[in-house]
Amino acid sequence: MPVFPGTCPFVTAVGSTQGFGPEKAINFTGGGFSNFFPAPSYQTAAVASFLKTIPSDFAGTFNKSGRAYPDASVQGWNFEIVSGGEVGLVGGTSASSPTFAAIIALINDRLIAAGKPVLGFLNPFIYSTASTAFTDITIGHNSGFVCPASSVAFDAAVGWDALTGFGTPIFSELLAAATA
Repeated sequence: MPVFPGTCPFVTAVGSTQGFGPEKAINFTGGGFSNFFPAPSYQTAAVASFLKTIPSDFAGTFNKSGRAYPDASVQGWNFEIVSGGEVGLVGGTSASSPTFAAIIALINDRLIAAGKPVLGFLNPFIYSTASTAFTDITIGHNSGFVCPASSVAFDAAVGWDALTGFGTPIFSELLAAATA
């Protein structure tokens, strides 16, 4: 079930990936289409391409005209943390979202140092730089740990998908696009 705030068109929604070479979507990462917010214009072309990849016999129902999410993804598995003096591992969007925010903070720091304005509302920027600034994730399925047969699950696909968005950011390319 799509949830707020990730489905809001003014929020940058971040999914989770795992592994390297090749990186793949975590099976319990969220993704889908809002039942409350319509798709914003900045994502029309990307989502239309994804919808063409869904097989005609797809049994799931979802709002194809709703705001699609996530916008991007970041590693979100086996993050080592220290809490109360104890070392542990965490994962999911609770790990990937702050990591994505840190990447954007570093870009904004460089922009400020160059006397330029910060990025602000990110989503139009993400969708305009996606072809060069993100590593496309094409492996994975968000069926979750226990997914009822009646639920909707999506597969990773070439380009934007409802599992990993555009994929994981390439810092140097995002920085180059932001400072251009």
